[in-house]
Amino acid sequence: MRKSGADIHTVAQLLGHKDLRMAARYQHLSPAFFEQAVKGLDTVFGNLCYPGVTAKAALPVPELVCA
Repeated sequence: MRKSGADIHTVAQLLGHKDLRMAARYQHLSPAFFEQAVKGLDTVFGNLCYPGVTAKAALPVPELVCA
């Protein structure tokens, strides 16, 4: 369900878990799943650069300039 897009709260409720720790224990998400999630954040927030945290070389869009 998680890999199909359902959020963890929905999965936990449908499976009768008392808290999210149990649902999180059984979700086995691939690195590709996390990559897609980050790309979704990029579409909302854009490619942000935080000086001292985000390396310029690691940014996918070379036009962005960190101050």
